[in-house]
Amino acid sequence: MGHYVHINVCFACDKNEGVAALAEKHLPETEECREAKWFLEDLAKRTGNNPGPKGGLSTWGMVGNYTDEEEFVEVLRPFWKDLLSDVDEGPCSFEHVLVFVEHEQTERATAFEIYRDDDDDAETLTVKKHECPFSWMQM
Repeated sequence: MGHYVHINVCFACDKNEGVAALAEKHLPETEECREAKWFLEDLAKRTGNNPGPKGGLSTWGMVGNYTDEEEFVEVLRPFWKDLLSDVDEGPCSFEHVLVFVEHEQTERATAFEIYRDDDDDAETLTVKKHECPFSWMQM
C-alpha cells in the first residue's frame, strides 16, 4: 500500500540554461534522496525561456510514495544557496523559492519558504515551514 505525497517547487526563472547548469553541478550531492535527484535531473535537462509579462517561473512537481519533504528540502540546501546567489536568469537573491507539500488525506498543504535574509552573506539561508489553509487532494 502506498502513501501519496504531492511536492511542487516554484521559483522565478526567465531562462533555463543557467539553472540547468547549476542543477547539473549539484546532482552528485543528492544520492540520499531520490526525489531531490529527480528534481535536479529534470532541471538539468531544461532549455529555453519561461515566458511571462513580468518574468517567468520554473515549476516542477511530482507525486511520491512516503516522500520525506524535510529531507527533500534539506538535501537541496546547497542548491538553494547557489540558486539564490548568482545564477544567470534565475531568481534574484531577494526572491523566494516555494516548495508546496501535501500528504494524502491530510486536508492541508504545507509550504516551505526558502530565502536569504542578507544579500551580502551567501552562506545564510532561511527555511520556514508554513501550514497552508488549503488542500489540493481529496479528503
